[in-house]
Amino acid sequence: MDGVITEQNYPVEGIWVLKSILGSLIALLVFGSFYLIRLRFGINDNDTNFYLIVFAIFIPFYLVYSALRRATFHYSIDAKFLNLQQGILNKQQRHIPYGVIQNVFVKQDLFDRLFGLASLTLENASMGAGSQQEGQTKLFGLTLSNKKQQRVEMVGFSGNKVSIPGLTKQNAEVLKGIVLQKMKENPIEDSQSGL
Repeated sequence: MDGVITEQNYPVEGIWVLKSILGSLIALLVFGSFYLIRLRFGINDNDTNFYLIVFAIFIPFYLVYSALRRATFHYSIDAKFLNLQQGILNKQQRHIPYGVIQNVFVKQDLFDRLFGLASLTLENASMGAGSQQEGQTKLFGLTLSNKKQQRVEMVGFSGNKVSIPGLTKQNAEVLKGIVLQKMKENPIEDSQSGL
């Protein structure tokens, strides 16, 4: 396919915003059940009320945050580069040559399957600027040891990974095919290898 491909051609579905807060809603239901059980048995303290208020404030905040995160994420596929833009307050751009991409796969978790969504994930050989060592995750400026796979859904790019979430399964597979074709057409050059 010639020309520039953007999220206009293969959009991130709006339902992805709702899918991204489903885990928070489940946590709220569990906590709410716990709270109701405590009330039923006459246990009522200020700590429980405080946590209930925090959750009640957190859910709308997270919904707005997810919507803004989606609205500020953009991607395009042109002849030589995968171009990405992201950031609510801290705007970032990355232009990834197809020759450095090593892995391209479509990922679906349980909630993706329920909503009919998928994520296109790409990995390159370099660790990328500002990345962590293997087995570590950076959260709010803190480096956390993380031997298991990252559980928080990534949007955009971080280190050597790129994720385009919220695509329909069909669109994710089509984009995977397009990126694989661009990788064949644009093999790595010595000037791109960093050696």
